[in-house]
Amino acid sequence: MSEWDDCAGGWDADPIVQQYADKAYATLVAACDDAGVHLAGANSCDFGCGTGQQTERLVHRGGVAAVSCVDNSPKMLAALRTKVEKAGWADKVSTHETVASAEPDGPFDIVVASSVCGFLPDYPAVAKDLAGLLRPGGLFVQWDWEKDAAAAEPSGLSSDEITAALTGAGLVDVKVASCFKIGEEGGELMAPLMGSGRAPQG
Repeated sequence: MSEWDDCAGGWDADPIVQQYADKAYATLVAACDDAGVHLAGANSCDFGCGTGQQTERLVHRGGVAAVSCVDNSPKMLAALRTKVEKAGWADKVSTHETVASAEPDGPFDIVVASSVCGFLPDYPAVAKDLAGLLRPGGLFVQWDWEKDAAAAEPSGLSSDEITAALTGAGLVDVKVASCFKIGEEGGELMAPLMGSGRAPQG
């Protein structure tokens, strides 16, 4: 049982979730172009996949060869499996509850982690595990809410925390930046951070 199970039923109906996924995917395409990594035909991993918002885009828009989806919420994974079955993607998408169970599907050209790393109890350790799934030259990309250090109960991640974790995981060409803004019309706009890095070549 995961704390995210209760969110699974209505997750895809939330317009902010859709907006976030669309904008994150657009920045992923740009990051892949910048790094010379091709989405089409790529072997990919979607860590913290939830109901598969990025998985859908990787398969339908990106044309990846395969996506190994990892999430510790059984209900989120169940929602994803239903979508996979309806779309006829069973030959492209596999689901896993742990990084270790996804490892045999690698090495991966691309690993993405959308709005999950800031919730991890040991983010640097997981970043190292995820970096270890990449082929030489493979690309890791994450999106997370930026930490407000002045908040009563700060959540999310700071630019320095992301840089330290990805560098500590052995990735190179590490970049962290505010990548897009989302929010309801007339409301406050929120800007997540995007962190990326590549596995060293050979």
